[in-house]
Amino acid sequence: MSDKIKVISAYDGRCGIDNVGLHISRRWQGRGDSVVFTKEQIEELQFDTAFMNMVREGILYIEDMEVKKEIGIEPEEAEEPTLILLDEKALRRFWRDMPLAQFKLETKNLTIQQIKSLADYAIRHGGEGSIEKANYLTTISGQNILKGIELEKLSQEG
Repeated sequence: MSDKIKVISAYDGRCGIDNVGLHISRRWQGRGDSVVFTKEQIEELQFDTAFMNMVREGILYIEDMEVKKEIGIEPEEAEEPTLILLDEKALRRFWRDMPLAQFKLETKNLTIQQIKSLADYAIRHGGEGSIEKANYLTTISGQNILKGIELEKLSQEG
């Protein structure tokens, strides 16, 4: 296990953490932006509720599986991550490439924040997905995806 731990943002906007007591302040500018921490910093941040919630919800993603196990993000017996990194490539795979049956199955493993990110992606990239996926995503996200796609098209035209 490396002493340098990469933490990647899966959030579409800017986000950050500020822990005055630990003298740790970090910023991510958008999805895919990464910041490096030391292992000791991550071990200390496991007691920072805001940081841990961002990791548990999939807003921030820790690459190192062993570190995730140590701080309780992944079960000890896990060989593959149970919480995936929902980056642009994964969002595109879900929305454009994944068959509907697999889409329904795999979205059950996403966090609420990840479903919201997928819904936002679907609205911005409407023509790449299917009506069936849009309807299912509407059901699980609470957002009207087809209406969102329509409004997105109107805003692009106007």
